[in-house]
Amino acid sequence: MREPLLDLSCHGMVDVALARAAMARVLDPECVPGEAELEFLDGASSRALREVGETGAASLVVELAEDGLALRATVRDGSGVSRWSSTLGLSKPLPEAVEGPEAPRSDLELLSAELLRTSHRAGAVAAVSGERARDLEWHQQELEETNLGVLALHAELAEASDEQRRLLAAEREARDEVEASRNRLTFLSTASARLMTSLSQTEIFSRLRDLLVPRYADSVEVWLLGENGELCSADAPGTGPSGAEPPEEVLLSAARRRPADAVAEQGRLALPLLTGTDLLGVMLLRRGSAVDPDDGVVLVEFSHRVAVSLDNARRFERERDTAAALQRAMLTELPGTPGMELTARYLPATRGMNVGGDWYDVFPLEDGEFIGVVGDVTGHGVHAAVMMGQLRTALRAYAMEERSPAALMERLHRLLGRLEPDLFATAVIVRFRPGDPEMVMAGAGHPPPLWRDGGGGARAVELPSGGMLGLPVEPSYTDHTVELPPGSALLLYTDGLVERRGESIDDGIARLLEGFGGPPYWESGPEKAADDLLDAMVKHQDCDDDVCLLVFLAGEAPDTAV
Repeated sequence: MREPLLDLSCHGMVDVALARAAMARVLDPECVPGEAELEFLDGASSRALREVGETGAASLVVELAEDGLALRATVRDGSGVSRWSSTLGLSKPLPEAVEGPEAPRSDLELLSAELLRTSHRAGAVAAVSGERARDLEWHQQELEETNLGVLALHAELAEASDEQRRLLAAEREARDEVEASRNRLTFLSTASARLMTSLSQTEIFSRLRDLLVPRYADSVEVWLLGENGELCSADAPGTGPSGAEPPEEVLLSAARRRPADAVAEQGRLALPLLTGTDLLGVMLLRRGSAVDPDDGVVLVEFSHRVAVSLDNARRFERERDTAAALQRAMLTELPGTPGMELTARYLPATRGMNVGGDWYDVFPLEDGEFIGVVGDVTGHGVHAAVMMGQLRTALRAYAMEERSPAALMERLHRLLGRLEPDLFATAVIVRFRPGDPEMVMAGAGHPPPLWRDGGGGARAVELPSGGMLGLPVEPSYTDHTVELPPGSALLLYTDGLVERRGESIDDGIARLLEGFGGPPYWESGPEKAADDLLDAMVKHQDCDDDVCLLVFLAGEAPDTAV
């Protein structure tokens, strides 16, 4: 701070007033806002007056900051101890005339000038305050009007919010209904896909329980219509659960051929299984609550699809059983061949309608030789089984005139082309004489025979192939000779033994070749060898095709001495 601008002693009220007037004379209105100046002067004079009243003496010191932009006022008591201080900021430096000496003026002039100036300042401040009061009143009025508008807006918003909530609730309800409808359609689509892909009644029963429990029912029973018109449980054909008779709802639904709903009383819903006008049975759903009307429509439609899938499974099982029975009836009992042990195996497919086309046969000729064959007709079912029987019979008839396996193949090719242009077949035909190591064979698009020596070494016999039987091309079949000395063996088989999904047939043949060779376990005879091969190739597997194999095990030549 610089040298004090003022250092005034006060011993009474007049001295304090004169000190205030001196401070006011120092301040320039252009450097200090009116309100700040009055507050600064009032603070200093009030504190000085207080000190005079308490101690009888006070001093008021006013100093200017070094940068000229602040004034500091200090009030001290009679002993010179500072009791109060305040700093007033200036918007710009004070004029030089204010800081310099000035001609002395009388106390009355000073007080009069200060009174007038203070009155003027107070009037200006009052005018400003009045203006602010009017502004405040105007703003209050505006605020009240705004509040009224806000309240009206809130009311409108509340009404709009209620309407929006109502619309959202309606939209949510509609969306839930659409979602429920979509879920029902998805259920029917999924159910159809799962039921229609199975041709096993037992598997269908298991799948429909998985589909219905617990979404639509707590438990499911199926009652099928028997040959005599009685209703039998699908879980125990011929009897109801635990020997009980069908529930009343089942009998009522079967008689009326429409759903029987007793949920309200006993928690049961019976649905007839209809295909057209034919009744297959009744599906009984045990529930703990009433059926939603929309769910009821879905369940009725579901029962129709169950009926169709069961009808397809029944037709398939009847045809499969017929084809298997026909197939087995046409398979030959192997003849006795001294010097050559024979064994054959036939396994129907365990899955699907892939039964009916594979066959084997061994029959004697008049001159002591034998014809052996393993074949496979394309297609499956009764039709393939019938064609297989025709080829088997024709081969026996042709063998009375033809001795060459290749010539027999040509005749079978022409016959199949005339009888069934859309069916084809593969085959391997072998001509042999027991005791004679020479075997003559021909192949028609069939997997290669496997040859094994007495020590267990095995290989595939690559036969010249003129193509499958029945193809619309000119055939060219060739005889091929293989030596089968005592202790060696020959294996003929169909592709069902070596084909697997996701695996090439060459991999299957390699696996069969490994099982056919190896240790000389053929000492136990071809019967055990055939069983071992089947265990190694098809045990614990679902076969998509039937399996046929024929084993020749060469022994010592028969003794013809008399």
